[in-house]
Amino acid sequence: MSLRALRLDFLQAARRRSGAGVVWLAAGVAAAGVVLSFYGDLKAETEQLTAQAAKLERRARGLGPVAPRVDALLEQEIRRVNEVIDQLALPWDRVFRALEGAAAERVVLLGIAPDAKAGMVQISAQAADAQAMFDYLGRLAQQRELSQVYLLQHQHERQKTLRPIRFLVSASWMPR
Repeated sequence: MSLRALRLDFLQAARRRSGAGVVWLAAGVAAAGVVLSFYGDLKAETEQLTAQAAKLERRARGLGPVAPRVDALLEQEIRRVNEVIDQLALPWDRVFRALEGAAAERVVLLGIAPDAKAGMVQISAQAADAQAMFDYLGRLAQQRELSQVYLLQHQHERQKTLRPIRFLVSASWMPR
């Protein structure tokens, strides 16, 4: 086995490229473009047929279109968000100022339930006796931030030995 000498010439001029290679490259790129275009068309048609099949299947089962239910859920969610915004936009400082101005020693405030749409607030409280309850109602009615102060209900606590009175008051915070 004889060894041949290997000649490496890095400075040799680049060989001319043959025109046939460039033509084959261009033809391959064009063929790939045609195949990709055909694939895109088939994919779009498949998605359209799948959507139609699902629609027909829902209709056959009597479920009807799905979109109106999504819209109804979105509308309900928007309504809830608007209610929360209305609650946050209440004139809390005016309401609290009025309640603090009417505070009495023998009356304990139990809860406040505002109704933003009606501009009303319900106040639940407990008084030591009927006189303390009526004095508190009078003080609430005198507050300039509140109007239309009404006693909605009252009851004696039967389990307690001192028999305090629980009562519910309605008032408006709208301008008089």
